[in-house]
Amino acid sequence: MKPAYIFKTLVVCFLMAVTACSGNDGGEDSGTVSGDLTLSISKTVIEANGTDAVTVAVMKGETDITSQSKVYMEDPSGNTSSFKETSFSTTTEGDYVFYAYYEGVKTENITVRAFKNIPSLPADSKPEQNTGFAKRVLAVQHTGTWCQFCPYLIRGIEYYQQNYPDNRAVFVAAHNDDDLTSEASDKVTSFLGVPGFPSFSVDFTNLTQEYRKDAAKEAEFLASKIDQAASNGCKTGISVASENAGSSVVVNVKVKSANVDNCRVAVWLLEDGIVAAQTGGSSTEVHNNVLWASSSTVAYGDRIQLDADGAGQNVYRMDVSNVHDLSNCRLVVFTAVPNASGRFVVDNVVTCPLDGQTAFEYE
Repeated sequence: MKPAYIFKTLVVCFLMAVTACSGNDGGEDSGTVSGDLTLSISKTVIEANGTDAVTVAVMKGETDITSQSKVYMEDPSGNTSSFKETSFSTTTEGDYVFYAYYEGVKTENITVRAFKNIPSLPADSKPEQNTGFAKRVLAVQHTGTWCQFCPYLIRGIEYYQQNYPDNRAVFVAAHNDDDLTSEASDKVTSFLGVPGFPSFSVDFTNLTQEYRKDAAKEAEFLASKIDQAASNGCKTGISVASENAGSSVVVNVKVKSANVDNCRVAVWLLEDGIVAAQTGGSSTEVHNNVLWASSSTVAYGDRIQLDADGAGQNVYRMDVSNVHDLSNCRLVVFTAVPNASGRFVVDNVVTCPLDGQTAFEYE
């Protein structure tokens, strides 16, 4: 046999052997990673102390493809840079937006919020439990100081609070077109499509525009609406800690749930004891539960990311410079979930002092 022919034969045999060992006949995995592309971040709130950190990974299904992906971060100043680490910490407060690309496909954005001196949440009496929470109802009084019939609803609410000891409602006054109106109250009015004043709503549903001159009968009517909403129960529990920093309030919120996929949270700032003339009332009418500010740009709150155990945490810094008297202020924190029609309704609500805590409450 000629040497050249022998050499060519050996080359062909070698190539066939390599192909047999490394090729794919269609019956085996070709090595292509399958599954949804996601950006995985261990938590979305950190303390801006340089040591509290989150881990960052890009996942394709169950496979970690971080080393093969391009991760980017937008800092609080709006500057975007390539992020080449697997963990992130900072000493600068603000929102840090992360996203990634893999084979030309982009993940969803995830925002990590960094705060200094995050107030500590109260102890959880049942840390392993994420069901069976006490239900409270968000009862919104839609009102205005120019409204001559609004005092009937005000008197009904006062009677209810004094004579219904279970008091499962958290009352909020959303003013319209007067000096007590805020951007937050306008958003609620618009979201609910309030047709006139006075009106009353529970948990962002069951909006009614009616009133009774007799305070006891009005309170009875309110109680029927509140009891109906309370009977629906709730899927979420809320724990809150807040700290008054002078011109702002830092609010730490934790939510637990066993069966909610899309949960929203809003923190509202309320003020009591504001004296302002009321048509149909008095020139020195005292207005309570006045909604001044919200942590969210929408009425029903911002999304909170719940982990595999059904727990999530958000921290908010709220401007309180426009209130009359901080000593008369408190916080209302609620969760909202989509109903059968996809519209967000309130699931549960709690109150918290500006410098205080509210623990998870169980039935």
